[in-house]
Amino acid sequence: MTTAIAKGRVAEASAPPPLVDWRGQAAFIGFEGTLSPLSDHPGDAHLPARERELIEALCNRRDGAVAILSGKALSSLRDIFAGLPVVLSCCHGAEIDIAGDPRLVPGADVEIARCAQAARQMADEEGILFERKAAAIALHHGMKPQIRDRVVAFIDRLANDCAELAPLHGRMVSELTARDYSKGTALYQIINHPGFAGRRPVAVGDDASDETAIRAARRIGGIGLAIGHHETEADHVFASRDDFIRWLRHSLETAG
Repeated sequence: MTTAIAKGRVAEASAPPPLVDWRGQAAFIGFEGTLSPLSDHPGDAHLPARERELIEALCNRRDGAVAILSGKALSSLRDIFAGLPVVLSCCHGAEIDIAGDPRLVPGADVEIARCAQAARQMADEEGILFERKAAAIALHHGMKPQIRDRVVAFIDRLANDCAELAPLHGRMVSELTARDYSKGTALYQIINHPGFAGRRPVAVGDDASDETAIRAARRIGGIGLAIGHHETEADHVFASRDDFIRWLRHSLETAG
């Protein structure tokens, strides 16, 4: 269930959004929490059979105008989406793989070694997972929600010492990412690529990091869809991931 909401307000789900006729649209979809159930450990993220079937149908319907926007490393996402003709944007917009041609976005190769060392030490001390990516570092605190505030404060302090990096906090993870790159910048790049150009973007996500893509889609005449009750500028909000999946299936079956 969803409702249209005002800018930057926490939304309560109510009525479903209109079904999307996918002719002329380009899909920009988040991964964890959107296509994959949320999990405490990032290695548990996967694409369930139901969701894989829908993405395959969406790709076939839209001649491949489907992009997955994720904070995960490109190597892991390529394995998960192997065999599907989707564009992969990883590491919050710092890596993009189009037609099997992976590349680090120019300027995203920021120096994170010093911050990474401090973050790894913090992870060891707190017993949480540290992850080093191409242009980001992450501390996964989902298994220990009681220390989330400490992790958030630590990442914020590191960001003050690393001019090229910005803090990004989700429900299960806190990260330092390349300051000038996001899922929104990835959407702007991909929408101009052949196969996407001229289509209206539909951006879907469940967390704070997805908001940049939702805002980007709306700024160029597209639609933003959010999952869950959090601050968002989306046009509509689904109460749950399952609600979104049911809506997507119904859209594909009914509207085209």
